[in-house]
Amino acid sequence: MNKKTILLILIAITAAVTYYLYEEPLPIEKRAVVEADLAAQPDKYPATPVWWSDGGILAIGMLPREGGEKRNDSAKEICQILWKHNVNKTVVEVYDILQIQKSDEWELIGAADCRRKAP
Repeated sequence: MNKKTILLILIAITAAVTYYLYEEPLPIEKRAVVEADLAAQPDKYPATPVWWSDGGILAIGMLPREGGEKRNDSAKEICQILWKHNVNKTVVEVYDILQIQKSDEWELIGAADCRRKAP
């Protein structure tokens, strides 16, 4: 490769990294709509989201299943809610709400990557 090609590749990589690092956080309005949708289903989602990370991560507390079975399916259901509200750049993490309430320990009991367009 010549110097010009290498320079163009470096510029493209720099632009991609800059876009990724400085991407706009999820607006509070969108977070509120997703939270309201989750709150409208208290039998499935007994707690409001306990933590948002600029819209990149949504951590929600749920009751653990008997036998310690993971709640990845529950996290994937939350992806559907996110996609319904055009939130496509979020990872869902499900934590044991009882453990959080009891000892403030965040035990991960499920997760799903929702960072793509809905099918």
